Amino acid sequence: MAWEEFERNGTVGISGDRPVDEMMLALKRISTAYEDRFSRKPTVEELLYALETVLTTHPTRYVSDTEGLKLGEIMIKPNDHEKGLDDIDITQYEGVYTEATTPGYYVVLQRSQNGHNPLKTEVIKIPTLELQKHTLICKYEVLKNDITDEIAQLLIKKVLLNEYCDNFYKKQANTIDFVNLKFNTHNKIVYN
Repeated sequence: MAWEEFERNGTVGISGDRPVDEMMLALKRISTAYEDRFSRKPTVEELLYALETVLTTHPTRYVSDTEGLKLGEIMIKPNDHEKGLDDIDITQYEGVYTEATTPGYYVVLQRSQNGHNPLKTEVIKIPTLELQKHTLICKYEVLKNDITDEIAQLLIKKVLLNEYCDNFYKKQANTIDFVNLKFNTHNKIVYN
């Protein structure tokens, strides 16, 4: 039986054949129960709800990292997240560097919706943008609720890195490691 270390969203863990096989068997039984009752397989959200219900009822029985575990916080990225990216009008956003505080930071601003008011709203704060070897580390904080991680990363790449920074980092980095500071999640992408 092979056990191996893995990294997911910036956290290191251990998994192997046995836990994967046990999870597969449990999912198979759950899937069969849904097919018997509803003539369909369960959705990912239904599976996560069941997992969260069990974990939050008796967390110490099942996991070692129980502190702060709350119902509704186990999340996955939806498969159709690309659809929302097509609806973003990046011309309504602007990347800049501000020295309003010390130290300064990069920020993505949203232009006024009415076109008459020159005020712009900070929607993404990027306090860290640094090159480590051939990876650009981009630590950011989303400041507006309707901006998802995918949208934030798209805006950072397009309006800050491509436009404002004039592709300066593209010549030096092969990958971008996006780090959401609020959730401490990582998303490493090829910088193209």
